[in-house]
Amino acid sequence: MSPAPARRPFRGLQPEERQQRRREQLIEAGLEVFGARGFHGVRVRDICVQARLTERYFYESFENREALFLAVYDHAVARIREAILAAIAASPPDVVQTARGGLRAFLETLRDEPRLARITLIDVLTVGEDVANQSRLASRSFADLVRDIVNHLYPKSDALGLESGLIANGLVGSTVYLAMQWAFNGFKKPLENVLDHCVLFYEALVAHAATLQAGAKDSSREAT
Repeated sequence: MSPAPARRPFRGLQPEERQQRRREQLIEAGLEVFGARGFHGVRVRDICVQARLTERYFYESFENREALFLAVYDHAVARIREAILAAIAASPPDVVQTARGGLRAFLETLRDEPRLARITLIDVLTVGEDVANQSRLASRSFADLVRDIVNHLYPKSDALGLESGLIANGLVGSTVYLAMQWAFNGFKKPLENVLDHCVLFYEALVAHAATLQAGAKDSSREAT
């Protein structure tokens, strides 16, 4: 039996590379149409028209709209996370300044690309259980990032009675809810106003930690 003929490249691309490129086209098309019209206002045909691909190629990469939305959501979260990490890396080693830098990058990304906001903050809650689970994982990953920063800047937080995991969940939760309301109302409030209110929670953490540290020092002096 003669071996099966090798698949030839087309325009310099192997078949697997062409499929990957089509998948990327569909994700970008999904980002555009989901972000503009919402998940429930979009059909597979609309996505294919935007991507300039036939439905055959859609089902080559995705089982259904939900599967594409999940891929689009992951792509959107990665872009937001990248912006936040770059801002944090450029911030001084101070809780409030680090928070302000990361939060500014988060809010600016949502305002400048409202389609990301609709996908990650609004429609994600209405699509299905798989997407909801992915949203919870994304929230946890951001909470882990905040927890690591808190642990780095307050290495003895446990001794002060501060549970960094709970703090991180609270900080991320407050930020996401404020951003959600801001996006839902069309980003009408000035960014600086929203940013200041997001940072308030971090300033409260710093003030409370300082109070606990001062109390611990007083107790140490009394013990000696």
